[in-house]
Amino acid sequence: MDTRRRILVMALCVALPASAVDTVKVGVVEGLSGPPAITDFGESYLQGLKLALKDYAEHGGKPKIELIVYDDEANPQRAVSLVQRLIQSDNVSIVVGTVSSGNVMAFAPILQRAGVPLIAGPSIATNITTDFINQKPSFIFRCSMVEKFQIEAMLDWGVKNFKKLGLIHSTTGYGSFAAKSIAEGLKQRSSGLAAVEAAAPGVNDLTPQMLKMRDEGVDLVRDFHESFELVFRPMAALDYHPVVAGNWGHSSLKVEQVVGDNALEGTVMGQALDLAAPAAKAFDARMRKEYGKDYRWPVVAALGYDAGQIVAAAVSKAQSADPKALRDAIENVDGIKAITATPAHPFSPGDHECLKQKDVFLGVWKNGQVVRLEPKR
Repeated sequence: MDTRRRILVMALCVALPASAVDTVKVGVVEGLSGPPAITDFGESYLQGLKLALKDYAEHGGKPKIELIVYDDEANPQRAVSLVQRLIQSDNVSIVVGTVSSGNVMAFAPILQRAGVPLIAGPSIATNITTDFINQKPSFIFRCSMVEKFQIEAMLDWGVKNFKKLGLIHSTTGYGSFAAKSIAEGLKQRSSGLAAVEAAAPGVNDLTPQMLKMRDEGVDLVRDFHESFELVFRPMAALDYHPVVAGNWGHSSLKVEQVVGDNALEGTVMGQALDLAAPAAKAFDARMRKEYGKDYRWPVVAALGYDAGQIVAAAVSKAQSADPKALRDAIENVDGIKAITATPAHPFSPGDHECLKQKDVFLGVWKNGQVVRLEPKR
């Protein structure tokens, strides 16, 4: 190639518009095997994400979006390895995931240093985005519930309506974090816990812990063990029927199948999706049709769908596979028509959470479905 022709080719390459990119690779790391609660979260979020990107493709969205999906098996070492593979081998431009907050906190610094945007979800530990927000620019975003938001709502309600509060939590990092947050929140409200019991994540019987709750006269059990169904199993044998409140995992359709409607009746949890709203009803019906018996969890699927909308809008806006351009596009996405309370313009330079405290409310199992908990009159 002569010099003049080489210069012309180089000039054309430099002038090539960002819109010429054909495909943007998006990496997904979710817990898709292991404990049922982990799988419920991971598969539901992924189902919603896939549906949003299906809508994007069917409406002629460009550039194309290619998903590369890995199962981290709720293992932090594996999650870190997978994220490194996504960056170094798969050359993804965005990463979405995962279920375990500990896993996210393990790989978020890697993505921040690499300059690859992360949309965390459905992980909920409070500090996932705040640990990075002052790093300019921060590449860490989230579209999910925030632990602090649901705990604050539950503490206000619990202190007002119950005499003795108890807590059962797992010994995982998540469970310990929740226990600390609850204890600190109650102290701020001049209240405390009548009983606190911890259990390892692999246990399958919480009878001793529930017996302690009964003997202490606890009338509200806060359940922050990842196997959400376990607190319900001993109740009949112990003739002990307190109100149970806890993590948004209690709204899982799989928990309903395992525990049953009667046992779940009156159970309270944080929520970010009001199934009485027309858009939520329509989404729920669509998901049931799309995934059939594999459909697991309305609120988590809806947040996955909204995360997918954010990814698609950013890709469309940036018209580029450059991670920095996509980070900027994510932060400036507008016009989202979310299923959850996620606003049309979810993020700002100082806030990378799609949900705010005002968007989280308490839900309660009533007559076989989760509805908004109405305050006592």
